[in-house]
Amino acid sequence: MNTRRRLLRSLGAVALVAALPLRAQQPGRVYRIGSVYVAAEATTRPYEDSFLAGMRELGFEVGKNLVYDTRHCDGDFNRVAAAVDEVIALKPDLLVGIEQVASIMKNKTSTIPIVLSYSTDPVAAGLVKSLRQPGTNVTGVANLAEATGAKQVELFGELLPRMKKMALILDPTVPGASNIEQHIRVAARARKAELVVYPVRDRSALEQAFAAMERKRPDAVLIGGGSGMLFGNGRFMAESALRLKVPIAGGGKEQVEVGGLFGYSSSLSHGFRRAALPAARILKGANPANLPVEQPTEFELAINFKTAKALGIKVPQSILVRADRVIE
Repeated sequence: MNTRRRLLRSLGAVALVAALPLRAQQPGRVYRIGSVYVAAEATTRPYEDSFLAGMRELGFEVGKNLVYDTRHCDGDFNRVAAAVDEVIALKPDLLVGIEQVASIMKNKTSTIPIVLSYSTDPVAAGLVKSLRQPGTNVTGVANLAEATGAKQVELFGELLPRMKKMALILDPTVPGASNIEQHIRVAARARKAELVVYPVRDRSALEQAFAAMERKRPDAVLIGGGSGMLFGNGRFMAESALRLKVPIAGGGKEQVEVGGLFGYSSSLSHGFRRAALPAARILKGANPANLPVEQPTEFELAINFKTAKALGIKVPQSILVRADRVIE
């Protein structure tokens, strides 16, 4: 991480503390947070740790004055509703989840505050009335997946100047999925590349999508943002694309770490840590309806040099100098 990013993070930590309500939590009280994740625990643990680290800095620590109840659905979105029921039954003071999970949470309770740890378009999802004034029991962090999707197309254009056909893997259950697709379609058209969309809701549909790509042979595959199911199947997608000898990209460094060519997104770890701010403020008595949705302040570009070499792709110096992380 460069000096400027360290400074921004340090300032962000100060801002978190400074922005909290002056009224402290009730002495001796133990607070309870319930969370549900679509992906497996091994996948989400680093981000949960970031959230809990943020909470600790703001005065809420597991084992002292905080209980953290969490459920993981191992990539199966069909298990989420039951998992949400389980944590709500524990009577938490606060619920935490990504956008898809928060939508289910909101359908089940209008009284328990909900904090978004990751979201693509909470307004389109019907979770908040506006980013500035949520007006509901939901607030948290938004990640601008539409803008990053278009940027990922541009990066593919730099890496593959002869790209003619791009495949987009998109989970249609993600609120705002149509907006994400539209931004990517416009960016692909600017590169004079045909876009073929593969809507997938589960692992079975994902496998069928790659079987279809084996026949249609796209020049590149882009993963649409915001899906817990796709996030949990990152390694499968990277291995499937490599088998087809097609570069795949999308999301952040997490997809690159499992074999994707590159990733560009707001920092997930930073976003989860920022989610601690509204969570702590709510536990201190703030109304989520009045807490603006947080916007990303850090973006990461990661490149997998090993994957590029395996696919015979030369990474331009113009991309290397911008990369925050290079995996060799």
